Amino acid sequence: MKYLFTHNRSTRKSAFTLIEIMVASVIMIVLTGLVIQITSEVLKVWNRSSGKLSANAEARIALDLLTQDLETAVFRNNEQQWLRVESPVDVAAIAPYASQTVALKLFSPALDRDNNSPGDICAIAYRLEFKESYEDGPNVYALYRALETPENTFNNLMGSQSQGTNSPQSILTKDAVGNTSFWGEVAIVTAENFLASNVVDFKVLIYGETGLADPDPLNDTDADKAPDVDYAFGGSDGINTTLLYAEIILTVLSDEGIEILERGNLAGTGLDDENAVIRQHGEVFTRRVNFLAHPL
Repeated sequence: MKYLFTHNRSTRKSAFTLIEIMVASVIMIVLTGLVIQITSEVLKVWNRSSGKLSANAEARIALDLLTQDLETAVFRNNEQQWLRVESPVDVAAIAPYASQTVALKLFSPALDRDNNSPGDICAIAYRLEFKESYEDGPNVYALYRALETPENTFNNLMGSQSQGTNSPQSILTKDAVGNTSFWGEVAIVTAENFLASNVVDFKVLIYGETGLADPDPLNDTDADKAPDVDYAFGGSDGINTTLLYAEIILTVLSDEGIEILERGNLAGTGLDDENAVIRQHGEVFTRRVNFLAHPL
């Protein structure tokens, strides 16, 4: 009997008490909560970083193409337009951020041209638009690049000196809404011409010889790093000053920043306005491109 009593007492001592189980449960709950919180933060950082890297990769591709096209741009003094930068457009009415946008039109021997088409000079048009990414899809900021074949460029868009400044082929003027010509907005911003998304700001500043020690951009009248006026080289409303270089400015927003703007409600973000969203979630790419060609 003495042995059995001792054995039962020993068994009772090795068991967990209710208090010990409750304490262990509380500790487990706290640790589980900490792990979930840390994992959630890591996933947020991962999603933010991957979205930003993806947008930046697209922007770098766009920047490389812009550099390539501008470096090899073709200019001629034959009373026709060969390069055009269109002035800013306020898109506040259709987008949550009133971006400064610009359209760029030029002629260049694009390296990605159709080699099966005779000739080497192509018509190229860039435009930034806020429109649906696919049919019935959400509106997104995107940069588009239209590229014409050398044959069609020569036959339909370049014109000739004998045609003069009134030739429709030689004028890269700003098209009316709905124009479906190659230089028209409708023809440029098509799905097949999509180049990069999340580009909320696109500027091209043209610098030329002005007689000043430090060249000023010819299309930025108030030095705010935004094209204030249409700039055209050649043609009836252009100038033929010697061009020195171009400055390209691309502002790219992360997916998270795009989502904040699309919500239209900054409550809980700690940001005051759309510009604050751009500063926190955007990245600015700037590149200077020297014009290798001179007017013939």
